Amino acid sequence: MSTSGPATTVTVSLWFLGLLGIVSAGLAIGAAVDGDPAAALGFGAAAVFFGHLVGFGVHLWWRRYRWEPSAADGGVTFHYSGWAYYWVVSVAGLMILALLTVGAAFLLAGDPPASVLVPLVTAGLAALFGLAVLRQVYGGRGWLRLTPAGLEHHGPGYLHRLSWDAVAEVSTTTVENGSPLIVLRPTAAAPVEITYALPRPIGRHHVRLLPSMTVRGMWLADDPSIVYRTLRHYHTHPTHRPELTAGTALDRIRERRL
Repeated sequence: MSTSGPATTVTVSLWFLGLLGIVSAGLAIGAAVDGDPAAALGFGAAAVFFGHLVGFGVHLWWRRYRWEPSAADGGVTFHYSGWAYYWVVSVAGLMILALLTVGAAFLLAGDPPASVLVPLVTAGLAALFGLAVLRQVYGGRGWLRLTPAGLEHHGPGYLHRLSWDAVAEVSTTTVENGSPLIVLRPTAAAPVEITYALPRPIGRHHVRLLPSMTVRGMWLADDPSIVYRTLRHYHTHPTHRPELTAGTALDRIRERRL
């Protein structure tokens, strides 16, 4: 399993955003030297925003993965990356702050109808970003656990369970310009065992590919290709599944005997 990387337009866009961030930082420093705190704050905020967009892109497509699987709770667990949460939540938080600032500026200007319509639109968009943040962080850091009996995937806002016998196929695909996606397709008769941490109208956004169990590579702390090969190995070698509770599975994964 490998990622195809982002499209050329995405790469060029990230370079452009990085350049905008550098220019904004320079303008912020210049404004501070000239004694204009309002301009310095504005350009500084822009530099932080552009920098976070670039950081999120680097994390999504070019980051180096770490070794973080653990043996506990009756199986081997691959954890979500804490940095993935940081970049997603911070970018969304900055978008919320920017939208509310624009809305407040128009509201204080008191020039209808823009002073009414613009704040309403920006408040609605800020609420959507806030809902996205809630989906990501509610229920804590996610994980994918492999046990002798089956799999448990704690994704954003839900917990999905699937027995090994119910897995018909383990495959991969890519989404969003090369971001990897691991897909475990169940048999037609397999029950859908999923628990929502949020009300279903909110939590179902991230499980629209049901009944398949899907794991986004961007969330994993470990290399998605290793996670994929591990899933394939224990799916096709049922006699090896007892070692998932013994801890020897970690040695197999670390030594790439998959």
